[in-house]
Amino acid sequence: MKKQFTSTLRRYGALVPMLFLLFVSACSKKGDPGPKGDNGKDGNANVMVFNFGPQTITSAINLTIDVSRGKMDSSMILVFYNPETELESAWYPMPGVGSGSLYETRFLTYQSGTSPSRYTVAIRLMTLAGAAYATQVKFRKLRIFVVPANTMVNARQAPLADYSDYAAVLRYYGIAAL
Repeated sequence: MKKQFTSTLRRYGALVPMLFLLFVSACSKKGDPGPKGDNGKDGNANVMVFNFGPQTITSAINLTIDVSRGKMDSSMILVFYNPETELESAWYPMPGVGSGSLYETRFLTYQSGTSPSRYTVAIRLMTLAGAAYATQVKFRKLRIFVVPANTMVNARQAPLADYSDYAAVLRYYGIAAL
């Protein structure tokens, strides 16, 4: 067995460094930059990020963001927070179970002003059983992402793909079979 391995290594051993160099050189080249986004900036799909500093919450807090109703109605809203009891680089998503599995986070949004258009992001802390969490929790920072959709589909229309058929979904989205 050892003799066969040594023979194979001698035969193909010179290929390994050459393949490595080819791989590294191919990966280090950058392609042409993509087109600018609608806002004239390099593309991030016009995502809005609202950063909030330290927040102390006892069961609930309301934060406001200035966003048009059209953007809110056609966007995905993501909320992340960094609990004071965690590393500064630890981000927790909402909704979800909080730090140490002590509480659960939830949020809802509603329009709270029309001129200018303003939305409230109502954050709620709950016990794992569903009651209001009465213990004070401190967040180092909190971020709200408003991510606009590229395409809006009327859900009343027939589906674009048969989502019960795995192969049809792969074909529709142009995904090679795994």
